[in-house]
Amino acid sequence: MNRLHPRSAVLRVARAALQGGFFGFFGGSLGTGMLGLPGFAVPLLGLLGALTFSGYALVRYLRFRYELDGDTLTVESGVFARQSRQIPLGRVQNLDVEQNILNRLLGLAIVRFETAGGSATEATLDAVDETEVKRLRNYVRTHDRDEATGTETGAADAVSASATSGRAAHADLPGVNGSTSARTSDAQTADDFGDPVSASDTAERDQPDGSLLFAFDQRELLTYALVSVRPAAPVLTLASLPLGMDVVWAVLRFNATLSGASLNGPVVRWLASSPETTRLAVFAALSTIQFLLLALVVSVALTVIEYYGFRLTQADGDLRYERGLLRRYSGNIPLEKVQTVTIRENVLMRRFGYATLAVETAGYSGGNQQSTQGVAVPLAPREEVYELARDIESFGNLDFDRPPKRARRRYLARFSLAAAGLTAVAYAVDSLVLETGYWWLAALLFLPVVPAAHLRWRHRGFDLDDSVLATRSGFWRRTTRIVPYYRLQTVLVTRSPFQRRRDLATVGADTASSSSLLGGIARVYDIDEDTAKELRDTLRERLTAHVAGLRTGDRAGDANA
Repeated sequence: MNRLHPRSAVLRVARAALQGGFFGFFGGSLGTGMLGLPGFAVPLLGLLGALTFSGYALVRYLRFRYELDGDTLTVESGVFARQSRQIPLGRVQNLDVEQNILNRLLGLAIVRFETAGGSATEATLDAVDETEVKRLRNYVRTHDRDEATGTETGAADAVSASATSGRAAHADLPGVNGSTSARTSDAQTADDFGDPVSASDTAERDQPDGSLLFAFDQRELLTYALVSVRPAAPVLTLASLPLGMDVVWAVLRFNATLSGASLNGPVVRWLASSPETTRLAVFAALSTIQFLLLALVVSVALTVIEYYGFRLTQADGDLRYERGLLRRYSGNIPLEKVQTVTIRENVLMRRFGYATLAVETAGYSGGNQQSTQGVAVPLAPREEVYELARDIESFGNLDFDRPPKRARRRYLARFSLAAAGLTAVAYAVDSLVLETGYWWLAALLFLPVVPAAHLRWRHRGFDLDDSVLATRSGFWRRTTRIVPYYRLQTVLVTRSPFQRRRDLATVGADTASSSSLLGGIARVYDIDEDTAKELRDTLRERLTAHVAGLRTGDRAGDANA
């Protein structure tokens, strides 16, 4: 069996020594003050902690072994309680690679094996060198291709339009190479870590790394950073607001100085002579403006750090991505295991004609790549995104049917109730605490109620294509999900008490994708109740027909064997 790279043992021991030394020094400092230990106990306990932690890390490294044998990955680990896991390679959905700055300097990488239906990463190799990464990736890729070839042999005649034959066409992705010819050449190749290689170097390898389909240049990366919103940006910005308000008041003082009145300029004099409510309103306005500007800066910085050097390549029916400035990520997206294709467009993206493409497999996405798992193209012109989506999962032009108009009246009632509730809360807080008399400003929330209800209704709908179900929802961030019939797991119809009053229902099409595990399934919202039942029956019939076709193909394959 194989061990992790020796340099990873050095990193583990050094990291553990620092942690143990810190805890030892901390415990010794507390002991001298509370228990009356002598002063020399502090460095002694620090040294003891460093030796204990580093020794345990070294033993843990020596006890960790792995092996690829046939169609199984075996991992043995544990110091006191030994564990042995056998992971069938057929269950591996994604093989993700991560490199932080230190690992990149040492030529190491962390490899994670994601499996279908797992509640966590099934196996993590921390860490191996780049040659071993390529060996593992090629081994898993070759196993998947051989397994898919064996399946197609028995089922090709019976299910010519099924998923298996469709996936076989993905080996070359001709539409992608054609549509992105302006971005890259078919002859251009890249290795697993993003370094360009020549054709002669590629020919020497057992498995080609494939052609470059998409890559961010600096202009596209900045555009994506400006039109996307990072969820962590507002949180980080809120933490900096107390310090940032010093900048606001410095600007006011600078304005006063330029006015020749020392620290008594017109703005400051006006604020000083204004009522307290006016000063509070100015402070709130300045805080809001500062918050928005800082959030934009933080969001841009986070996006650039996360997606710097983004590249997408294709080889042997797999999409391979890599990205990251400080921490480098790369991974495979097997096309034959894609469950759902998702296209996302926020308001700014739609305004400038861009979209994001994500492909979701059955692998677990709750790790450190939760926000970006399966992202194939972070930003590209909308037409290119849809063309690539059609190459991944074939479908025609989508014509979405909107919910009935009584659904719009439901949204109007819902938003009106929300505005009324917030106005009541503002009145109560102002009457009992603030006493400013401006509680009525909350009533302005009624103004966007009508357009908000209309926009929600307008941006919801569904379409039944010959091979897929397409759903759409969302105004600020419109999400279009493409679900092939053969990937359906469950079709359910739900009706809330408010929907029953208007004879409406919601249809959910569940697959085995990782987003479904987190509640992100394809839903057809607020359609007519009878239409919902018909849609449910149609989806079940098409799924049943596909399953029956696969079984017929399997029996035919067994007979031929």
